[in-house]
Amino acid sequence: MNLKHKILFIIIFLFINSNSFSNDSVAYVDMELIMNKSKVGKLITKKLSDEHNLNINYFKKKEEELKNKEKKIISQQNILEKSELEKQLKALQLEANKYRIEKNKRLNDISKKKLNATKILLQNINPILSEYAKKNSISILMQKKDIVIGKTELDKTNEILKLVDDKITKIDFE
Repeated sequence: MNLKHKILFIIIFLFINSNSFSNDSVAYVDMELIMNKSKVGKLITKKLSDEHNLNINYFKKKEEELKNKEKKIISQQNILEKSELEKQLKALQLEANKYRIEKNKRLNDISKKKLNATKILLQNINPILSEYAKKNSISILMQKKDIVIGKTELDKTNEILKLVDDKITKIDFE
């Protein structure tokens, strides 16, 4: 009996200590959703998308011009002297190189603007998250992408999204 009592005591002791009686509150938010679905996030996305589309149209027009110049040079291949043909081909190659450099620069500029806009938006969202956590006694606020499994009641994304929409109306990121 003595051994049975000891084993029973150890089992009860383990079960009692395995429960956590923490008062710390944990919640999570889907930052990706907030960045993309908030009003200001949508404005940023639209502005960058519009600029990207303008660039695409410009690039298509420029590429068409270069192709037409190339076709013209090729069609005059038998008529022009060799030196004149080489001169025109060299000029076309220089123009094509300038085009590639300009295209890369414009694409890099849009990427930089997107990174800058994201950084500024996050800087504006962080005080809202801090205030929300303080107001609702949340000790830890995690990103949803870092959560494997979590109760849906701990997801505070929609509440934060409403706060972001109310408090942030415009961001200058140029």
